[in-house]
Amino acid sequence: MTLPEPLMTRLTKQFGAAAVRAMLLAMRGKRLPTLRVNTLRSSDEEVMAALRQSAVAFERVRGLPHAFIIKNKTDKELLAHPLTTSGRIYLQGLTSMLPPLVLDPRPGERVLDLCAAPGSKTSQIAALMGNKGTLVACEKDPVRFQKLQHTLSLQGARAETIFGDATLLPRTHAGNFDCVLADVPCSAEGRIDLNNRRSFAYWSQKNITEHAKLQRRLLRSAVACLKSGGTLVYSTCTLAPEENEDQIARLIGEFPFMKPSPVVLPFLSMPAFHKTATLLPAASREGFFIAKLVKTIG
Repeated sequence: MTLPEPLMTRLTKQFGAAAVRAMLLAMRGKRLPTLRVNTLRSSDEEVMAALRQSAVAFERVRGLPHAFIIKNKTDKELLAHPLTTSGRIYLQGLTSMLPPLVLDPRPGERVLDLCAAPGSKTSQIAALMGNKGTLVACEKDPVRFQKLQHTLSLQGARAETIFGDATLLPRTHAGNFDCVLADVPCSAEGRIDLNNRRSFAYWSQKNITEHAKLQRRLLRSAVACLKSGGTLVYSTCTLAPEENEDQIARLIGEFPFMKPSPVVLPFLSMPAFHKTATLLPAASREGFFIAKLVKTIG
């Protein structure tokens, strides 16, 4: 299997033929499971000891706090492991761990996770804050909302959960937050698995356009919910410029007081394009996009 021709053409124009060849190789390969230690319930040392006792081969990810690559177990096997069922670890992609680190929430702050389910980043934010401060997590899909609540409970993460449309939050939470994470629904090009046609069966330019419309509404909500001086991190798992760089350019055009801030990635030296970072799919990670902005006025 290969990518739809319009997508191949755009990616080649966007990144070049050599980068696309490497990307396709990664999309055909099998990624090893990765996990994050939940520091609310355990420590790296305790988890490493438990993994060794269970004969689980692992590798620490250099520069990415509390992240491990597992070499001899499947996701299914790890989900049944006592470390997972007790909430001491959480299976999470490496790029998925980046937005909370770029957001850099501090204990005592007020933080909003705009599109929170299934709770991977929400629980990571809670751990970064040491469960100190106010963390609000919003989700409008009822099934995903239940998954969010389950994740937070299992991980011991303290958060106020809101079942509702995140685009309506400014009605009740305008100017309330020091930090907002907008990890938004997207066309998911960075997660394509060429061994699984379902992973790109719904790809189309129309799908990208529809996601971009929703993302613009969510970004406006995020800006309205931020305090003056607050930080917004926007992230997607797609490569489409309409959902990434174009969104940031449009946001700054609409809200000139939103100023780009350098994106510093903890384990990769990646060039930033207008203060954003695009990670292409690779053997150890999915494709991803991250931007960071600061609200300079109320």
